[in-house]
Amino acid sequence: MKKYTTLIVAAVLAVLLAGGISIRIYLQKKQFDKTVTEALKTSEGYDREFIDMVNRLEEELATRASFGYTGGKDPMTGKIRSVARTYIKPKKVKAGKPVEEAVDPYKLTAIIFDDESQKYTAIIMMGERSFAVEVGDKVGERNIYRITSDRIFMESDSFYYYYDISGKKGKKKK
Repeated sequence: MKKYTTLIVAAVLAVLLAGGISIRIYLQKKQFDKTVTEALKTSEGYDREFIDMVNRLEEELATRASFGYTGGKDPMTGKIRSVARTYIKPKKVKAGKPVEEAVDPYKLTAIIFDDESQKYTAIIMMGERSFAVEVGDKVGERNIYRITSDRIFMESDSFYYYYDISGKKGKKKK
């Protein structure tokens, strides 16, 4: 029996070691599954909060769009805002025929003032695309060099342009 004692001890130790390793693997997997489940619950909560926030924003925008807002004091925020109006420039008539002018693809849609950064941001359309621009930005071939509460000023290589919130626009040679 002494002859097999070391083998029996080694076998028992191997079984105990295998059992210990199995228990450790099981507990690590259980902890990992618990962590993943908690993370998914938290993620679902954040997703739900985000979806609710988007829904509230859509309802607020629908409420704001449901009446004709002509400018002045904003009923939602209490701040004074301007609304871009379309300006129809009278056509030039030369010898009984209207003169065709080149169509300007740029149009000022809105000007927004950020209270925190104290900067103006203009929303302009170039053709069918809208852009939010600040001073120093470039849209197409034009640089934005100034934005005020009711106008945006741009320049190209040879002209200065301005667009008014009321729909008027101007062009001056450099």
